[in-house]
Amino acid sequence: MKTIALTASTIEKGYKLYSRYVNFVLLGGEAVGETVLPVILPFTEDEGVIRGYAEEFDGYLCTGGDDVDPAYYGEERHPKCGEGEPERDRFELALLRELIARDRPVFGICRGIQVMNVALGGTLWQDISAEVIGEESPHWLDTPDGRRHTVYPSGSLADLLGSSEILTNSYHHQAVKDPGDGLKIRARSHDGLIEAVESEKLTYYKAVQWHPEISPDEVSMKLISNFLKSCRRG
Repeated sequence: MKTIALTASTIEKGYKLYSRYVNFVLLGGEAVGETVLPVILPFTEDEGVIRGYAEEFDGYLCTGGDDVDPAYYGEERHPKCGEGEPERDRFELALLRELIARDRPVFGICRGIQVMNVALGGTLWQDISAEVIGEESPHWLDTPDGRRHTVYPSGSLADLLGSSEILTNSYHHQAVKDPGDGLKIRARSHDGLIEAVESEKLTYYKAVQWHPEISPDEVSMKLISNFLKSCRRG
């Protein structure tokens, strides 16, 4: 059995995590023939508890959510940057520091790639339309299946997926700007924005900007299977 810890968002008097993230992890477990126990991590600022979290589980999934406070990467807030989740920012960045120090397996989705990048000293585009591609150049196209765009994997990600061109969903207004320490770009979108990164220094520290957990396809299953096969405690 493998235990996978998932981060969550804040709501009044509690936490929020879309069930699709849990289902994605469980589906991945079936794909690799492994029983997986998903666990949602409650927020805390207790350093001892955070260290315990970083040692207790086999792998860690940083899920989607609101914008990371730009103060954490040395920028003033852009008018189109969301208000964010201060408690979540503090917790996730503290947790990631412990996970990085211990070289634990971490996979990120959407906000996950962003906070993982910030944890390594990287920066973000606070609003891709306003700051990069222009208001008249949409990052995605509406299709009967939802928002879609073309992404071009490279390096180890292209090898894993068996393709240098894939079609993904696109539900974000921020993106990685400057990759953090040791992060290598492993995919870009059709308009040049970073869509996937991985660490060249850590054993498994990988993330994607799109949502593979939404209607999981062959690409999604390769991603979650690769993550789960890499998860180990200690």
